[in-house]
Amino acid sequence: MKKRIIMLTFIFLLCGCSYDKYEMPKDAYINTNEMEYKVYSNEGKLYDLIGDNNVEILSKNKTLDTEDIGEKEVEVSYKYGRRKYLYKIKYNVIDDEAPIMLGSKSNVTYLVNSEFDLCDNTNYIDNYSRTPICSIEGDYDSTKTGKYYLKYKINDQSDNFIEEDFTLNIVNELPKSSSSYSYYEDDYDYFEDEVRKYKSENTMIGIDVSRWQETIDFKKVKEAGCEFVIMRIGIHSDVDAEISKDVYYDRYLKDAKEAGLKIGVYVYTSAINPEMAKEHAKETIKYLNKEKLDFPVAYDFENWGELKQYSINLHDLESSINAFRDELKKEGYDTMLYSSKWYLEHVWPNEDEYPVWLAHYTSNTNYQGDYILWQKTNTGRIDGISGDVDIDIYYIK
Repeated sequence: MKKRIIMLTFIFLLCGCSYDKYEMPKDAYINTNEMEYKVYSNEGKLYDLIGDNNVEILSKNKTLDTEDIGEKEVEVSYKYGRRKYLYKIKYNVIDDEAPIMLGSKSNVTYLVNSEFDLCDNTNYIDNYSRTPICSIEGDYDSTKTGKYYLKYKINDQSDNFIEEDFTLNIVNELPKSSSSYSYYEDDYDYFEDEVRKYKSENTMIGIDVSRWQETIDFKKVKEAGCEFVIMRIGIHSDVDAEISKDVYYDRYLKDAKEAGLKIGVYVYTSAINPEMAKEHAKETIKYLNKEKLDFPVAYDFENWGELKQYSINLHDLESSINAFRDELKKEGYDTMLYSSKWYLEHVWPNEDEYPVWLAHYTSNTNYQGDYILWQKTNTGRIDGISGDVDIDIYYIK
């Protein structure tokens, strides 16, 4: 038995069955290409990195990791002769996009000798950096009254930046606040007028509601010419809160169905990561209780003013709605994205091209993207509801 083991070992060594899979064989070669990819691009393939060679490349359709910036390394599996080997190739992932300014005060006023942080007057988000840095360009003296012409400067970790001018006023006395604006009759958009202007064989005119409308007579709403209602089903107002069902949802659903209206729902969410969004989708599915809908479930994120505190990037927003969509899809529900015109144009990546519910309060929107619903006013008036209501136009394909 001992002789047999020695003989097998000798044969194994003699045939050279043991080899270093990372050592390239003599006469074999793989030339590589220097490549850079944008972060989160998910477009790079292994074959992009491989140039001229005389080996058989395996798994060359492998997608490259672009989830983080910096130098990356990927293993190439290849065959030369009868053996398989591994070879490491390096590539770079970069971020070359500047942060986005979501809003800033162009004119700010403080009392002389008071303490303040001028960066509190601006809001921003980046495609990659979760904590962009705000600084102030220009000189000012908080102990001396006067006007100071300055710039907000927002840098990400790759030193991409955006600047915006503003004026700082240092005063001895703060100005008195002006009186609040009050509505006049002409400020309202009456449902019958919207029907006359926008109803056609290719459109339906409807409303969207939440608990803020309180008691609704859906029979009167239907008689006024309303064809559909999109109601809030879930509310998650802050990351520290729990998602809950809109207190009027069950009543609205029952009464709207009895009135013969088409039904849709939306979820107001503050989800800042896929895990949170997935949980909101699961709760929404519970609230729906297999209810058949006439529209995709709307994903409504509006907490833009809190983004600095949330420390998230654009990719986090996109990942969150994707997780929400994927969970709802398991139960047969589609998803659409609700947002205002400015955020659709400047912030939302919408790389998966979700159906869009556009919010743009105007008589003639100039939004250039595709949308299936248009929320055209938040000061609508219709029989059956006491107070303002949003009026929407659905485009039939």
